[in-house]
Amino acid sequence: MLRLTRQFLNRPVAEDFGFPNQVQQSLLSGVYVFAFMFLFGGGHAEGWARAGLLASFASGCAVAALLANWLTPMLLPRLYDDERWTVGKQIMQILFVLLCISVGNQLIMWGLGMNRPPFWLMYLSVTIIGFFPISVGIFVNEQRRLKRNLAHARLLNEQLTHTAVVQPTDVSAGQQPVDTPIQLFSDTGRERLTLLADQLRYIESEGNYVDVYWLQDGMLQKSVLRSTLKEIDTVLSAYPAFFRCHRAFVVNLHAVRHTSGNARGYQLTLADVAVQIPVSRTYLNAFDNRYEHISQLSR
Repeated sequence: MLRLTRQFLNRPVAEDFGFPNQVQQSLLSGVYVFAFMFLFGGGHAEGWARAGLLASFASGCAVAALLANWLTPMLLPRLYDDERWTVGKQIMQILFVLLCISVGNQLIMWGLGMNRPPFWLMYLSVTIIGFFPISVGIFVNEQRRLKRNLAHARLLNEQLTHTAVVQPTDVSAGQQPVDTPIQLFSDTGRERLTLLADQLRYIESEGNYVDVYWLQDGMLQKSVLRSTLKEIDTVLSAYPAFFRCHRAFVVNLHAVRHTSGNARGYQLTLADVAVQIPVSRTYLNAFDNRYEHISQLSR
């Protein structure tokens, strides 16, 4: 039982702490609070006075939710790493949001001169009322993202089956011919790796180093350079087939053989590579556009 619980709490879950999404979710939270209090008798005033009182609590809920789900992650980005977000962290975040809402309710009641219940009772009431709808909203959003990513992954796979992805022969301004050797240097310039574009499969960031994975005689090789992924990505920007799909990965789009979708993004299967390469949520639209461009060049 303990093992199953640990597995459940450590299960990855998708969450979007971006401002547009959190504004929308916060407004929905405020509407829910207003409707709940209106239907179940919240507030002791009548008429417009009651509506104003309910609107105050609804606005306080929306502001508190936005501060907890947008401002706090923006100030603490390492703690709110959406690529390492789990069910356990999501539960703790929901409880934190409800805590902020409880503090906001207490401040509103204090400002209006209302009798305030003990804080623990306020927090308990807010948790009972709010935990389920917040959890449902998160689940619905995750399923929506999953549906979107699965559908787009199917379209990408259809492009793979109908298009033989070959190296294009025409070269746009500022781009290098595909047969031009790629030269990757270390920070010191003492180490150099020279490859053809079709040899290079992907590059992964590892702290102050990058792991370069490339083919030699059909066998996957690994070379380590002291450099940053940003510097490598700059070198590869002249080759449109290379795309930064994740904060830790640059991938050769010509090597993609299959795409699968999940709530967080895509997983790419590359030719001659055993591991799958992630495409994170922030790169999805750019990835779709770049891959469509590469496919058109190959037709």
